[in-house]
Amino acid sequence: MINIALLGLGTVGSGVIKILEQNQQQLKDYMNIEFNIKHIYVKNINKKRDIDISNYHLTDNMDDILKDDLDIVIEVIGGIEPTVDYIRHFLNRGIHVVTANKDMLAAHLEELETLATKQQVALKYEASVAGGIPIVNAINNGLNANAIHHFMGIFNGTSNFILSKMTHDNLSFEEALQLATELGFAEADPTADVDGIDAQRKVVITSYLAFNTFIHLEDCEVTGIRDVTLTDIKLAEALGYRIKLIGQASYDGKRVQASVKPCLLSDQHQLAHVENEYNAIYVDGDAVGDTMFYGRGAGSLATGSAVVSDVMYIISQLETKKHTLPPHFTLGESQTADRKRVVVISEQPVEGLAGPLAEYQGSHAYEVNTTDLEKLNLTHVKIYQIEGAE
Repeated sequence: MINIALLGLGTVGSGVIKILEQNQQQLKDYMNIEFNIKHIYVKNINKKRDIDISNYHLTDNMDDILKDDLDIVIEVIGGIEPTVDYIRHFLNRGIHVVTANKDMLAAHLEELETLATKQQVALKYEASVAGGIPIVNAINNGLNANAIHHFMGIFNGTSNFILSKMTHDNLSFEEALQLATELGFAEADPTADVDGIDAQRKVVITSYLAFNTFIHLEDCEVTGIRDVTLTDIKLAEALGYRIKLIGQASYDGKRVQASVKPCLLSDQHQLAHVENEYNAIYVDGDAVGDTMFYGRGAGSLATGSAVVSDVMYIISQLETKKHTLPPHFTLGESQTADRKRVVVISEQPVEGLAGPLAEYQGSHAYEVNTTDLEKLNLTHVKIYQIEGAE
């Protein structure tokens, strides 16, 4: 019998319970072992919930769980403190941990991975990067025979929904955000989503997986979408581009360069057509070439699916005790960076630039090389980097 504690019964925690109940017999047959949800930690025992909890032991006392004999802990309560202290405690006791907590991992991943390795237990976090998209497993196992040079993607569904509505329905940022809030795609406080903070955390985690090197949040440049206007989108369309909030990182064998910011994608690029709340991640391996992973980046069942997948993996490896990450190839020599192109948008004509190539409601758009841009002293303009150009 595998004893499991579930920390949190919100959107993701409820999804975990639903999946385990719906697929209980299949899971039992597949793993040839029974599991038991021994405790569920909640902050409010009396809260009304949309799932039947009569067969579970709910507790608001974390000590009930910290001191108990458990095999696996699933953490979906979120936050950094005191959650990271709980995770340290469980790992030190030799208890496997599955978490969906990107905030905590972005700040403490190196420490927790080191601790899990030392204690020979699993720390799994498939759900922390892209919800139901199995990108962590894909990089760790499916692509570990590759040296990964670069990845980029749409890591946040809220911002992508907003940009999609601005692009296709001619809504302003404020109107699109209001619609996202009404439909449940945006939180009451959308700061983390629209300012790129959520995507930044996911890029930090993905960089570790892809490049075998840790970076800090401050190493990842971040700009959100609040300043993207309908004029910017129309000018981009006139030049054959779509504006997307792109999280990306590249590795030259020495250092990681990471960013989250609105970028231009050719309308022929697959990522340009990832719409609404969907996420997608493009990974470039030296052997496999370009690969893309697409799906829902959030939601109760989508994220719960990733959590349960991690639990199944841990159970399948209990006898082997092989819980550390598989080996990855790393780049042996520096890669030469491609010369980038950007689009400059200005309300006034810009001296020294050819064009403009497009105009919309008095604003002008120019496409230039970054090397040429560095020679100009431009002020009061917007600059969008072009990504994914063929």
